[in-house]
Amino acid sequence: MDAPFAAADAEAERLRLERTSAAHRWTDGKGRPWDLVIPPTVYPPREDTDLLADALAALGAGGGRTVFEVGVGSGALLLQMAADGWNVTGCDVHPYAVAASRHALAHHGHTSKVLEADIRDVDTSFLGPADLIIWNTPYLPPVSAQDAHLGPLEEAALSDPVPGGSALALLAVLADLPARPQRRAMVVLGAEAYSELRSEATKRGWSCTVEGRRVFEDGEGLILAGLERAWPTATHAVVASTGSTNADLMENEGAVGDSLRAVHQTKGRGRRTASWASNEGDLTASWIVHDGQGPIPAHGLVQAACALAARDVLVDLARMDVDDVLLKWPNDLLIEQHVLGKVGGWLVESRQQGRNNRVVAGLGLNLTPGPSSVAGTPRGSLEGVDASDLHSALTVRLCTRLNALRTKRGRASIVAEASDAYRNSASVLGLTDIEGNDLVPTGMDMQGGLSVEGREETIHDLDAVMWRAWPSPQSSNSASRSA
Repeated sequence: MDAPFAAADAEAERLRLERTSAAHRWTDGKGRPWDLVIPPTVYPPREDTDLLADALAALGAGGGRTVFEVGVGSGALLLQMAADGWNVTGCDVHPYAVAASRHALAHHGHTSKVLEADIRDVDTSFLGPADLIIWNTPYLPPVSAQDAHLGPLEEAALSDPVPGGSALALLAVLADLPARPQRRAMVVLGAEAYSELRSEATKRGWSCTVEGRRVFEDGEGLILAGLERAWPTATHAVVASTGSTNADLMENEGAVGDSLRAVHQTKGRGRRTASWASNEGDLTASWIVHDGQGPIPAHGLVQAACALAARDVLVDLARMDVDDVLLKWPNDLLIEQHVLGKVGGWLVESRQQGRNNRVVAGLGLNLTPGPSSVAGTPRGSLEGVDASDLHSALTVRLCTRLNALRTKRGRASIVAEASDAYRNSASVLGLTDIEGNDLVPTGMDMQGGLSVEGREETIHDLDAVMWRAWPSPQSSNSASRSA
């Protein structure tokens, strides 16, 4: 612990350690009961343990894979994982926690390697073989000499002693580990700390997702975050000039996650016959988001995922307030600075060649000064943000958002989040049909169509809606983007 503990604190804790260990029955994420022996001052399984246990149960059988737990505590989670066929390893700074975990695992016939150590001191050769790293972090604020506090070992299980947060310390450890395919980490942290973790993970090339939540009666909340390398085998090229990055990726060889950024783009395209004019220094880039014979994600959901990814990056990298970024259905990005202006947008295109399908998503983002409007559309820009940094960050958040489309739960999450964003845009800009009747969005369907109040059928045709406080597509050649 980095906190300034006095000799009296250590002595009081020594006396507590002389108390009798407690028997505790815990039910794991698969409903199996376990009888545990909890030594004094060791953290017992609680709601935060259950949050992680439920997510681990969904991973299925370990099949000989290795899990490393930071802060093993009572050994409850390692016991669950061992029973599911995982090789279990871990560490804890509390010697009684190490002893409790070793005992629990040995008592049920499992071998283990549990170290008495801080995660920052564990050798990478020990962590290297881990396929999964988990940590129910101590998420209470760090203590000081003036605060009421427990002893050093007890506080190590409750309050976060790491500058910047324990989750950030784990992220730094992950970045130093040798590459291992499919390595993941799952970490429980306070809800207020999640945005900083996601921002730092994005900068380091790690996808960060919300895998679960718990909210307590006092309003405090916990988040279970998942971390994994974003498209670890993808390649990212930069060219001085090209006609269209979308067109180049559509025709060239490549794989999912590969991207191309042009310093200058001469033939940027938008929806239908629209064009996109960009300056040198703006971001013009494209990514391959699907390639092969598998089912193609719904076009509308891909657009929604791309829009959310771009908003993520504006929040994480440009440090914009999420409420100042409007996602105008389905692919435009507007930002509120002095006035509301269009800063960019997506163009998603697909091509079928035999049994193979390729889907490419391109983004144009204004990063340089320019006219206040283009062809009647108010123009916004993100000055002071580097195109290279945005390219890297977008790769991470695109991977995160598009991977969510692989599962039913993930698609539902994208639909819910995008629906909220599109409803907000409609409330600001005003949405009508082509006859001028007000439309009130209520959500999206699983194809990305817009549901509106009072209509049974969802809207998929962009030309079927008008934006009351925004130029119509017919009056502007910049209504949609390109790459």
